[in-house]
Amino acid sequence: MKLYFVRHGETYLNKYKKMQGWSDSPLTKEGEAIARKTGKRLGNIPFSGIYTSDLGRTIQTAHLILEENKYVNSGATVPMKEFRETFFGSFEADYGWNVYPKIAEKHGILEKDVFQQLSLQQISDTMKELDPYNDAESYGEFQLRLERGIAKILENANEMTDILIVTHGNTIRHIVNKISLDTNVFQEITNSSVTILEYQDKKLRLLAFNQ
Repeated sequence: MKLYFVRHGETYLNKYKKMQGWSDSPLTKEGEAIARKTGKRLGNIPFSGIYTSDLGRTIQTAHLILEENKYVNSGATVPMKEFRETFFGSFEADYGWNVYPKIAEKHGILEKDVFQQLSLQQISDTMKELDPYNDAESYGEFQLRLERGIAKILENANEMTDILIVTHGNTIRHIVNKISLDTNVFQEITNSSVTILEYQDKKLRLLAFNQ
């Protein structure tokens, strides 16, 4: 079974360079266009399962992708809250350049070194620690949620072949980081890019990343 993870198309909060976790915004015109382009790339794949997060931007992207598919339609989508983006708590819709210097200061490093010297776990847990409301999602909380989502899909592995999962950049980053330690997951996950995992012999392996 192959799992095709697609990041949603560009949204207005993406365009404005703001952090977007559980907060949501619709796709821009450019975001709609790139989603359709990805749909054409995947148009000949007869997906036997189509999943999204339960946030509007992934559902909108999935509908545009499936409009270009020869075999399935948007009515087949199943929204799953397990595949939501990381929750950034009180940092939602803030600028990254306001948040990452605080993370760097907490670890005594320069802002430019945050993604070179810190792990995903350190970044997530520090953001939660810095959130005055303590609402930001920790690494462990996020991983547990993602693992539940993957497990639900793999339960039906014998009945499915190709699966489409339209989700979020950090979601894809965290999933790939767990199964492919050699992959540089700190590169930008581009809007509507495709990441492919293969499930065989009860194991997941990475076939393509951020393509």
